[in-house]
Amino acid sequence: MTSPTLSIEGLSKRYGDTLAVNNVSLAVDAEIFGLLGANGAGKSTLIKAVLGLVRPDTGVVAVAGINPAREPVEAKRQIGYLPEELILYERLTGREFLEFVAGIKGIDDPSQINSDLAYFSLTDKADDLIREYSLGMRKKIGIIAAWLGNPPLLLLDEPLNGLDAESMRLVRLRLEQLRASGSTIVLSSHVMSFVERVCERCVILRKGSIVAEGSPTKIRIAAGMADEPFEDVFLSLALEL
Repeated sequence: MTSPTLSIEGLSKRYGDTLAVNNVSLAVDAEIFGLLGANGAGKSTLIKAVLGLVRPDTGVVAVAGINPAREPVEAKRQIGYLPEELILYERLTGREFLEFVAGIKGIDDPSQINSDLAYFSLTDKADDLIREYSLGMRKKIGIIAAWLGNPPLLLLDEPLNGLDAESMRLVRLRLEQLRASGSTIVLSSHVMSFVERVCERCVILRKGSIVAEGSPTKIRIAAGMADEPFEDVFLSLALEL
């Protein structure tokens, strides 16, 4: 039986007296999956555990069957990652930064870089220094860097910050294309209208534990809020309103 692209089994992590993640288990494969929760719910700790940046106290993570705690380099080869706090090399141009990332990923063909720069209307600014870019332009460069090479697992932490409506639409369309080609996408966002439109399944975390899991429609029904906006459903579950 083939392993899911991302598997998390019984993961718990404590920082001192704070239980950040409490016995979380997930299996995500060939889908757009929403990892949702209020600030401090445990999302960042889960993402860092998948990246091999945090070692869980208990439980096991596997990316394409690889344990990132034991084989961090090989696991990272399977992942494209966009952090919420995006830090880019500001003395490089946008094109130079993407070429640098492509080199790390072992991508020799520049065609995807050129195509994605054009996709986000960045071709004319591609050879300007990143320090001259707006927040939205930086976010687009970070998104392109994350999905370069079409990695099996794409982790996107708040990818919509700084993007206008048209750019959000372009991100949605590309994520749907990647999903159709077999990629697994884990998306953390507070923009519930976007989450509801693109995510086939979600989990909602509260104080480190999963309090809801399923499609947005199933979560809404299970919460007894079938006719309410998904944002209200999320707030009710995530904040225990």
